[in-house]
Amino acid sequence: MRLHRTAFALCLALGPLTVFAQQPSPPPAAIAEARERYQRGIDLFEERNYDAAMAEFQRAYELTRNPAVLFNISATHELTGHFVEALDAMLDYERRAPAPAVQQRRADIDAALGRLRTRIGTIAIRFEATGLDVRVDGLQRPSSSGNLEIRVAAGRHRVSLSAPHFQTREAEFDVSGGSTIVVSEPLLPERAFMAVESNVHGAEVLVDGHSLATTPLSSPLPVPEGSHHVVVRRAGYTTYETDVNSVGAGARVRADLAWADPMPRDVGARVTVQANEPDTIAMIDGRRIAGDGTAMAPPGRHTLRVERSDFLPDEREVDLVPGQDNALAVSLVPTPAYREAYAGGRSRALVAGGVVLGIGAAVLGGGAALFFTNEGTLSAANVNYEANRREFDACGRMAVCVSGRSPVQVEQARNDASVDVDNATTMRWASIGIMGAGLITSIVGTVLLASAPSGSRFGRRASLVPRVGFSAQNLQLGWRF
Repeated sequence: MRLHRTAFALCLALGPLTVFAQQPSPPPAAIAEARERYQRGIDLFEERNYDAAMAEFQRAYELTRNPAVLFNISATHELTGHFVEALDAMLDYERRAPAPAVQQRRADIDAALGRLRTRIGTIAIRFEATGLDVRVDGLQRPSSSGNLEIRVAAGRHRVSLSAPHFQTREAEFDVSGGSTIVVSEPLLPERAFMAVESNVHGAEVLVDGHSLATTPLSSPLPVPEGSHHVVVRRAGYTTYETDVNSVGAGARVRADLAWADPMPRDVGARVTVQANEPDTIAMIDGRRIAGDGTAMAPPGRHTLRVERSDFLPDEREVDLVPGQDNALAVSLVPTPAYREAYAGGRSRALVAGGVVLGIGAAVLGGGAALFFTNEGTLSAANVNYEANRREFDACGRMAVCVSGRSPVQVEQARNDASVDVDNATTMRWASIGIMGAGLITSIVGTVLLASAPSGSRFGRRASLVPRVGFSAQNLQLGWRF
C-alpha cells in the first residue's frame, strides 16, 4: 500500500534523534518516554496493528506536543477509516509544524488533504431546538441549539437527535464524499397524556381550540408536552375552562359542569315523568326535578332515576330533545317485603270485609224473617183488639154481652188484645231495627271489600303516557310494561 509505505518512510526520515527537536523544553523524562512510545508506534504501524500504533502515537504527542507526530497520527487515522480525524490531524500538522518541514513535505500533505476531503461528507442540521443533543453512530457531538454541520466519513451513519420536551428521532443516512445531507424537519414535541373527567356524559373536550373527545373518555388524551387550554362544554351546562401544564402522564382535568341557570328555553328540554305510583321522586343526573312538565333540563343523554318508599328505584338512560315536552313513563316495582306486606294487608281486608258483610247479611235476613213473622201476629192482634173493643162498646150497661161474656170479661179481653198489639208493634220496630243494623253492617262489609287493596295494583301499566326514546333526528315511542 502506497499510504503505508509513505507513512513508514516518513517515520524513518524523522529518525529517533530529530523527532522532537522542534518541541521546546519538554522534561527529559517525558522526552525519553515519548521517544520510546514513538518507536513502539512505528513498530506497531509496520505490523499493521494500527489501533495500538495510534495509542502509542497519541501518548507520545501528549508528552511533548511535537507537531511531527501529527503526521503519523493522520496517516494512522486514514488507514483505520477515521477520515475526519485524519484530516483534522493533517491540518493541525500543517499549521503547527515548522515551515521548512511543511515545505519539504508539501506534496505529501496536499495529496493527503485532497484524498481525505473526497472521503468526507457533511450532515447539516438546519433547525433549532434548545439543548439539542446530536449523536452520530452512538457518539455524542457537542450540544447545540441547532443549525450545525457535522463532518463524517463517507458511508452509512446513524444519527440520533434529541432535546428536552421533544421526541427523539433516529435515522440512517448514506453520506458520500464531498456531499451534504441536510436535516431540516424540526423535532416533534414530546407526547404527554392528559386525563379528563367530567360529572356529565356527552360533554365535548377541546384542547387549544381543537375538539378531541367526548366524555366519558376511555383513556387519557395524547397531547404535546407543555401548557394547554382545556375547555369542557355541553349545551345546557356552564362551560368549564382551565390551563394545564402537561408533562408525561401526570396532567389531570376534573370538569364539574352545572346546569345553566336560568336554562334557555330554546336549549332546555321540558320533562314530564308519569309513574304508576303517586308521591314519587324524580331525579336527572342526581338532581331532583318536578315531573309535571315544568322542569327544564339540558338536552342530550341523561340518567333518569325515579324513587318511592317501599319500591325498587327505576334508573335508565334517556335522551332529551330540546324545545319540547319529553314524556317519560315509569313503572315502579315493589320490594319483595312490601309486596308481601301488601298482599297480607289485602288478604286481611278481604277477610274482614267478608266477615262483616256475612254478619250484616245474616242479621238483615234474621230481622226480615222476624219482621214478616211478626206482621202476621200484629195483624191478628189488631183484629182481636178491634173485635173486643166493638163488643165492649156495644155492651154498654148490659149485664151480658153478645158473646155471652160479661162486660168485665170483654173489657179484660180488649185490654189483653191491646197489650198484644203493643207487643207486636214493639216487635215490628225491633225487627226493623235489626234489619237496619244488618243493612248497615252489610254496607260496612261491602265498603271494606271495596276499599281493600287492589289485587292488580302491581300488574297494570304505569299509564297511557308513552315512554320516550329520543334520537337526534326523531322521536321514538315505546311502551314500558
